[in-house]
Amino acid sequence: MKIRRVDTTISTDKLSESKEFYIRHFNFTLVYESDWYIELIAPGLPVGISFTKPQRDAGEFFHGSGIIISFEVDDVDAEYLRLKKENVEICQDLMDKPWGERSFVVNDPNGVHVYIYKSIPPTPEYQVVYDSFK
Repeated sequence: MKIRRVDTTISTDKLSESKEFYIRHFNFTLVYESDWYIELIAPGLPVGISFTKPQRDAGEFFHGSGIIISFEVDDVDAEYLRLKKENVEICQDLMDKPWGERSFVVNDPNGVHVYIYKSIPPTPEYQVVYDSFK
């Protein structure tokens, strides 16, 4: 199987708020919109985020708990400052993680964690673990 695109779909009643959040703060582009479904795509990437109203005939209603969307960026410090300036609530401040990421977390309107990071060198302890998989 060759995967050509990866999408995440979030069930929510906050379609407009979700669309505006990802377009305004992360430069996603609107691909499709109806009264029950919105599809966005990341700039320059075959990656999308969709939002659908939780109006299915059967099945569990899901509202974002347990989802984390990760965005790797070139300058995580600049993104942190930009989003703070835009008054996006920071759920986890910018910090270096021992596994080799400098990151911070914001929540989208649905409570979904958006983990924004840049790769950095891991600690020696983590590097040993990574090397074991080579």
